Amino acid sequence: MKNTEKRRSIRRKGKFPVVIDNGRGITRDFSSSGIFFETDKSFTPGQSIDFTIVLEYVDPDRPVYLKCRGSIVRVEDKGKKLGIAATINSYTFDRSDSINARQAKKRTRKDIKF
Repeated sequence: MKNTEKRRSIRRKGKFPVVIDNGRGITRDFSSSGIFFETDKSFTPGQSIDFTIVLEYVDPDRPVYLKCRGSIVRVEDKGKKLGIAATINSYTFDRSDSINARQAKKRTRKDIKF
C-alpha cells in the first residue's frame, strides 16, 4: 500500500525554540500550516495548543515571536523526549519582550544546533 502525503504545504527544516505553557521545545520542521517539535511535555492528539516560536535569526537582540494556535495531530515517543506534530490554525507576529519568550531564549539558546 502506498503512503500518500497529506500535507498541504512544503515543510522546511529548522531548529528554533518553542515556548509551550511553562515548557519548552525545539522545532524539527515546520510549514505555513503545521509544525513538528520535540519537548518533554505530554500532549494528546486532538488537544488544542498555544505555542510561540522564537525567531532569533531575524534580529538576535530583538527576536520575533510567532504566536500560534493549533491542535495536536500526532505524538511520537522519542525516548527522553516526545515528538509533537501540530497544525497551525492561526498565528500573529510579535516583537514584544514577554517574560515567557525571554525565558525560552535564555533556556534554549545553548540547545540550538544548526
